[in-house]
Amino acid sequence: MLSVHRAVVLRAATAVLVLGAAFGAEATVGHALARRGVERAERDAYVCSEASRLATVVRADRSQVDGRPALVTLRAAGRCAAAHH
Repeated sequence: MLSVHRAVVLRAATAVLVLGAAFGAEATVGHALARRGVERAERDAYVCSEASRLATVVRADRSQVDGRPALVTLRAAGRCAAAHH
């Protein structure tokens, strides 16, 4: 009977260690994904601000040429397009 209890305790201890390792790995991956998301958001914010700055320059140039529209229309870059419309 004592050996049965010992086997159950060993299995339970092993299960606890495996679960602990799994939760630790999940937390590490979660932090890495969050960090990457922040980096991507910063990069997208920079790209959008540059696209907005360029659009402002183009509009300013257009308004100085007898009010005629430019031949080429400027499109917002990638992820910025949805935010501007």
